Amino acid sequence: MFINISNHASPKWSAEQLQAAQALGGEIRDIQFPNVATLATTADVLALADGLATQVGDGDVAMVQGEFTLVYATIRRLRTRDVRVVAACTERKVQETQKPDGTFEKTAIFVFAGFRDYE
Repeated sequence: MFINISNHASPKWSAEQLQAAQALGGEIRDIQFPNVATLATTADVLALADGLATQVGDGDVAMVQGEFTLVYATIRRLRTRDVRVVAACTERKVQETQKPDGTFEKTAIFVFAGFRDYE
Protein backbone atom coordinates (compact mmCIF):
# COMPACT_ATOMS: atom_id res chain seq x y z
CA MET A 1 0.00 0.00 0.00
CA PHE A 2 1.12 3.59 -0.68
CA ILE A 3 0.48 5.79 2.36
CA ASN A 4 0.27 9.52 1.66
CA ILE A 5 1.10 11.41 4.88
CA SER A 6 0.86 15.04 3.75
CA ASN A 7 -1.50 17.97 3.37
CA HIS A 8 -2.02 17.10 -0.30
CA ALA A 9 -4.85 14.59 -0.65
CA SER A 10 -4.36 12.09 -3.47
CA PRO A 11 -7.67 12.93 -5.23
CA LYS A 12 -6.04 16.27 -6.14
CA TRP A 13 -2.88 14.67 -7.58
CA SER A 14 -2.09 14.57 -11.28
CA ALA A 15 -2.59 11.36 -13.22
CA GLU A 16 1.20 10.99 -13.38
CA GLN A 17 1.60 11.18 -9.60
CA LEU A 18 -1.25 8.74 -9.02
CA GLN A 19 0.27 6.24 -11.45
CA ALA A 20 3.74 6.58 -9.91
CA ALA A 21 2.36 6.07 -6.39
CA GLN A 22 0.35 3.03 -7.46
CA ALA A 23 3.43 1.58 -9.17
CA LEU A 24 5.36 1.89 -5.89
CA GLY A 25 2.75 0.65 -3.46
CA GLY A 26 -0.55 -0.23 -5.09
CA GLU A 27 -3.64 1.17 -3.37
CA ILE A 28 -3.25 4.74 -2.04
CA ARG A 29 -4.41 5.71 1.46
CA ASP A 30 -4.34 9.32 2.65
CA ILE A 31 -3.41 10.31 6.20
CA GLN A 32 -3.74 14.02 6.95
CA PHE A 33 -0.43 15.46 8.15
CA PRO A 34 -1.21 17.02 11.53
CA ASN A 35 -0.78 20.66 12.39
CA VAL A 36 2.24 21.18 14.65
CA ALA A 37 1.67 24.06 17.03
CA THR A 38 4.48 26.59 17.23
CA LEU A 39 4.58 26.02 21.00
CA ALA A 40 4.71 22.23 20.67
CA THR A 41 7.48 20.60 22.70
CA THR A 42 9.80 17.92 21.38
CA ALA A 43 7.77 15.41 23.39
CA ASP A 44 4.60 16.63 21.63
CA VAL A 45 6.21 16.13 18.23
CA LEU A 46 7.48 12.67 19.13
CA ALA A 47 3.98 11.67 20.29
CA LEU A 48 2.55 12.82 16.95
CA ALA A 49 5.24 10.82 15.12
CA ASP A 50 4.38 7.72 17.14
CA GLY A 51 0.73 8.13 16.18
CA LEU A 52 1.51 8.53 12.49
CA ALA A 53 3.93 5.61 12.40
CA THR A 54 1.38 3.23 13.94
CA GLN A 55 -0.94 3.88 10.97
CA VAL A 56 1.61 2.54 8.47
CA GLY A 57 2.06 -1.19 7.99
CA ASP A 58 5.34 -3.03 7.60
CA GLY A 59 6.16 -3.30 3.91
CA ASP A 60 4.12 -0.23 2.95
CA VAL A 61 5.57 2.71 1.03
CA ALA A 62 4.99 6.05 2.77
CA MET A 63 5.29 9.57 1.40
CA VAL A 64 5.92 11.87 4.37
CA GLN A 65 5.89 15.63 3.81
CA GLY A 66 5.10 18.50 6.16
CA GLU A 67 6.60 20.29 9.17
CA PHE A 68 10.28 19.34 9.29
CA THR A 69 10.71 18.07 12.85
CA LEU A 70 7.63 15.87 12.63
CA VAL A 71 8.67 14.56 9.22
CA TYR A 72 12.10 13.64 10.58
CA ALA A 73 10.72 11.92 13.68
CA THR A 74 8.16 10.00 11.61
CA ILE A 75 10.75 8.88 9.06
CA ARG A 76 13.05 7.66 11.83
CA ARG A 77 10.25 5.49 13.22
CA LEU A 78 9.23 4.11 9.83
CA ARG A 79 12.78 3.32 8.75
CA THR A 80 13.26 1.01 11.75
CA ARG A 81 10.67 -1.22 10.11
CA ASP A 82 10.33 -2.49 6.55
CA VAL A 83 8.82 0.79 5.30
CA ARG A 84 10.15 2.59 2.24
CA VAL A 85 9.81 6.35 2.78
CA VAL A 86 9.70 8.78 -0.14
CA ALA A 87 9.11 12.43 -0.97
CA ALA A 88 7.41 13.84 -4.04
CA CYS A 89 9.71 15.80 -6.31
CA THR A 90 8.12 18.70 -8.14
CA GLU A 91 9.22 21.44 -10.45
CA ARG A 92 7.94 24.80 -9.25
CA LYS A 93 6.91 27.19 -12.02
CA VAL A 94 6.25 30.73 -10.81
CA GLN A 95 4.57 33.50 -12.71
CA GLU A 96 4.55 37.05 -11.34
CA THR A 97 2.11 39.59 -12.71
CA GLN A 98 1.83 43.29 -11.88
CA LYS A 99 -1.73 44.35 -11.27
CA PRO A 100 -3.16 47.76 -12.34
CA ASP A 101 -2.87 49.04 -8.75
CA GLY A 102 0.89 48.40 -8.77
CA THR A 103 0.81 45.31 -6.54
CA PHE A 104 2.16 41.99 -7.69
CA GLU A 105 0.41 38.66 -7.80
CA LYS A 106 2.46 35.50 -7.75
CA THR A 107 1.13 32.17 -9.01
CA ALA A 108 2.98 28.92 -8.41
CA ILE A 109 2.31 25.73 -10.33
CA PHE A 110 3.90 22.49 -9.14
CA VAL A 111 4.61 19.84 -11.77
CA PHE A 112 5.18 16.31 -10.43
CA ALA A 113 8.52 14.84 -11.50
CA GLY A 114 8.75 11.63 -9.48
CA PHE A 115 9.40 10.24 -6.01
CA ARG A 116 12.74 10.31 -4.21
CA ASP A 117 13.71 7.98 -1.35
CA TYR A 118 14.71 9.40 2.00
CA GLU A 119 18.16 7.95 2.73
